[in-house]
Amino acid sequence: MDFSLIRTASMLFQATAQQIRNLPPGASQAKLKAIIHSHRSTLKCAAQLQNALNPALLIQITFCTAIWCLMLFYILLLGFTSKVMNVCLLLLVLTCETYSYCQLGTQFTSNAEEVLDELQQLAWYDQSIPIQKQIYFMIHRSQTRIELTAGKLFPVNIAQFSEIVKKSYSYYLVLKDVF
Repeated sequence: MDFSLIRTASMLFQATAQQIRNLPPGASQAKLKAIIHSHRSTLKCAAQLQNALNPALLIQITFCTAIWCLMLFYILLLGFTSKVMNVCLLLLVLTCETYSYCQLGTQFTSNAEEVLDELQQLAWYDQSIPIQKQIYFMIHRSQTRIELTAGKLFPVNIAQFSEIVKKSYSYYLVLKDVF
Protein backbone atom coordinates (compact mmCIF):
# COMPACT_ATOMS: atom_id res chain seq x y z
CA MET A 1 0.00 0.00 0.00
CA ASP A 2 2.80 2.41 0.92
CA PHE A 3 4.61 1.72 -2.34
CA SER A 4 1.52 2.49 -4.42
CA LEU A 5 0.92 5.72 -2.50
CA ILE A 6 4.48 6.88 -3.12
CA ARG A 7 4.25 5.96 -6.80
CA THR A 8 0.92 7.79 -7.12
CA ALA A 9 2.37 10.96 -5.62
CA SER A 10 5.39 10.66 -7.92
CA MET A 11 3.11 10.29 -10.91
CA LEU A 12 1.19 13.41 -9.83
CA PHE A 13 4.46 15.35 -9.94
CA GLN A 14 5.19 13.90 -13.38
CA ALA A 15 1.71 14.88 -14.60
CA THR A 16 2.14 18.42 -13.28
CA ALA A 17 5.54 18.71 -14.97
CA GLN A 18 4.00 17.44 -18.22
CA GLN A 19 1.21 20.03 -17.98
CA ILE A 20 3.79 22.78 -17.53
CA ARG A 21 5.88 21.39 -20.39
CA ASN A 22 2.84 21.42 -22.71
CA LEU A 23 1.78 24.95 -21.77
CA PRO A 24 1.69 27.06 -24.96
CA PRO A 25 3.62 30.36 -25.03
CA GLY A 26 0.48 32.52 -25.02
CA ALA A 27 -1.33 30.47 -22.39
CA SER A 28 -4.71 31.63 -21.21
CA GLN A 29 -5.50 32.42 -17.62
CA ALA A 30 -7.82 29.39 -17.47
CA LYS A 31 -5.07 26.95 -18.53
CA LEU A 32 -2.65 28.42 -16.05
CA LYS A 33 -5.23 28.23 -13.26
CA ALA A 34 -5.71 24.54 -14.03
CA ILE A 35 -1.96 23.98 -13.76
CA ILE A 36 -1.79 25.99 -10.53
CA HIS A 37 -4.63 23.92 -9.09
CA SER A 38 -2.87 20.73 -10.16
CA HIS A 39 0.38 21.95 -8.57
CA ARG A 40 -1.33 22.83 -5.29
CA SER A 41 -3.15 19.50 -5.20
CA THR A 42 0.10 17.64 -5.85
CA LEU A 43 1.86 19.54 -3.05
CA LYS A 44 -1.00 18.78 -0.65
CA CYS A 45 -0.83 15.11 -1.62
CA ALA A 46 2.93 15.08 -1.00
CA ALA A 47 2.49 16.72 2.41
CA GLN A 48 -0.21 14.22 3.41
CA LEU A 49 1.93 11.33 2.18
CA GLN A 50 4.85 12.62 4.21
CA ASN A 51 2.71 12.94 7.35
CA ALA A 52 1.28 9.45 6.89
CA LEU A 53 4.59 7.71 6.21
CA ASN A 54 6.90 9.54 8.64
CA PRO A 55 6.50 7.12 11.57
CA ALA A 56 6.39 4.01 9.38
CA LEU A 57 9.56 4.97 7.53
CA LEU A 58 11.36 5.77 10.77
CA ILE A 59 10.46 2.35 12.15
CA GLN A 60 11.43 0.65 8.87
CA ILE A 61 14.84 2.30 8.66
CA THR A 62 15.64 1.93 12.37
CA PHE A 63 14.67 -1.71 12.60
CA CYS A 64 16.38 -2.50 9.32
CA THR A 65 19.65 -1.25 10.76
CA ALA A 66 19.19 -3.15 14.01
CA ILE A 67 18.03 -6.38 12.35
CA TRP A 68 20.88 -6.29 9.83
CA CYS A 69 23.40 -5.97 12.61
CA LEU A 70 21.85 -8.65 14.81
CA MET A 71 21.28 -11.12 11.97
CA LEU A 72 24.88 -10.83 10.83
CA PHE A 73 25.95 -11.42 14.41
CA TYR A 74 23.60 -14.41 14.65
CA ILE A 75 25.09 -15.87 11.47
CA LEU A 76 28.56 -15.38 12.95
CA LEU A 77 27.63 -17.23 16.14
CA LEU A 78 25.89 -20.19 14.50
CA GLY A 79 28.10 -20.65 11.51
CA PHE A 80 26.62 -21.72 8.20
CA THR A 81 23.78 -24.17 8.96
CA SER A 82 20.29 -24.81 7.65
CA LYS A 83 18.86 -22.44 10.27
CA VAL A 84 21.09 -19.72 8.96
CA MET A 85 19.60 -20.16 5.48
CA ASN A 86 16.21 -19.05 6.88
CA VAL A 87 17.83 -16.04 8.53
CA CYS A 88 19.59 -15.18 5.28
CA LEU A 89 16.30 -15.33 3.42
CA LEU A 90 14.68 -13.05 5.98
CA LEU A 91 17.64 -10.69 5.71
CA LEU A 92 17.27 -10.62 1.94
CA VAL A 93 13.54 -9.82 2.14
CA LEU A 94 14.14 -7.05 4.66
CA THR A 95 16.89 -5.59 2.51
CA CYS A 96 14.71 -5.63 -0.61
CA GLU A 97 11.85 -3.94 1.22
CA THR A 98 14.04 -1.19 2.65
CA TYR A 99 15.78 -0.70 -0.69
CA SER A 100 12.37 -0.36 -2.38
CA TYR A 101 11.37 2.40 0.03
CA CYS A 102 14.66 4.18 -0.58
CA GLN A 103 14.44 3.82 -4.35
CA LEU A 104 10.88 5.16 -4.37
CA GLY A 105 11.97 8.04 -2.13
CA THR A 106 14.67 8.96 -4.62
CA GLN A 107 12.19 8.77 -7.49
CA PHE A 108 9.69 10.88 -5.54
CA THR A 109 12.27 13.61 -4.95
CA SER A 110 13.49 13.65 -8.56
CA ASN A 111 9.91 13.91 -9.88
CA ALA A 112 9.27 16.84 -7.53
CA GLU A 113 12.44 18.52 -8.80
CA GLU A 114 11.26 17.95 -12.37
CA VAL A 115 8.34 20.33 -11.72
CA LEU A 116 10.77 23.08 -10.68
CA ASP A 117 12.91 22.46 -13.76
CA GLU A 118 9.88 22.79 -16.05
CA LEU A 119 8.74 25.96 -14.29
CA GLN A 120 12.18 27.50 -14.69
CA GLN A 121 12.20 26.70 -18.40
CA LEU A 122 8.78 28.26 -18.86
CA ALA A 123 8.78 31.55 -20.78
CA TRP A 124 7.06 33.37 -17.94
CA TYR A 125 8.32 36.78 -19.06
CA ASP A 126 6.08 36.61 -22.16
CA GLN A 127 2.96 36.33 -19.99
CA SER A 128 0.83 39.06 -18.50
CA ILE A 129 1.73 40.48 -15.08
CA PRO A 130 -0.94 38.49 -13.13
CA ILE A 131 0.23 35.26 -14.75
CA GLN A 132 3.87 36.14 -14.05
CA LYS A 133 3.01 36.56 -10.37
CA GLN A 134 1.28 33.20 -10.27
CA ILE A 135 4.20 31.49 -11.96
CA TYR A 136 6.58 33.22 -9.54
CA PHE A 137 4.67 31.81 -6.57
CA MET A 138 4.73 28.34 -8.13
CA ILE A 139 8.50 28.59 -8.65
CA HIS A 140 8.98 29.89 -5.12
CA ARG A 141 7.00 27.01 -3.62
CA SER A 142 8.74 24.44 -5.81
CA GLN A 143 12.16 25.56 -4.60
CA THR A 144 11.44 23.96 -1.23
CA ARG A 145 12.94 20.48 -1.38
CA ILE A 146 10.27 17.81 -1.36
CA GLU A 147 11.46 14.44 -0.13
CA LEU A 148 10.29 11.55 1.96
CA THR A 149 11.82 11.53 5.40
CA ALA A 150 11.89 8.99 8.17
CA GLY A 151 10.42 10.66 11.22
CA LYS A 152 11.44 14.07 9.85
CA LEU A 153 15.00 13.11 10.81
CA PHE A 154 16.69 11.92 7.64
CA PRO A 155 15.75 11.46 3.98
CA VAL A 156 14.69 8.12 2.58
CA ASN A 157 16.72 7.67 -0.59
CA ILE A 158 19.38 5.48 -2.17
CA ALA A 159 22.22 7.37 -0.48
CA GLN A 160 20.57 6.77 2.88
CA PHE A 161 20.24 3.06 2.07
CA SER A 162 23.97 2.79 1.52
CA GLU A 163 24.51 4.55 4.85
CA ILE A 164 22.19 2.03 6.54
CA VAL A 165 24.21 -0.86 5.16
CA LYS A 166 27.50 0.76 6.21
CA LYS A 167 26.26 1.52 9.72
CA SER A 168 24.78 -1.93 10.15
CA TYR A 169 28.06 -3.53 9.16
CA SER A 170 29.96 -1.23 11.54
CA TYR A 171 27.67 -2.20 14.42
CA TYR A 172 28.13 -5.84 13.49
CA LEU A 173 31.92 -5.45 13.63
CA VAL A 174 31.67 -3.87 17.07
CA LEU A 175 29.48 -6.75 18.31
CA LYS A 176 31.88 -9.24 16.78
CA ASP A 177 34.84 -7.69 18.60
CA VAL A 178 32.98 -7.50 21.92
CA PHE A 179 31.79 -11.10 21.87
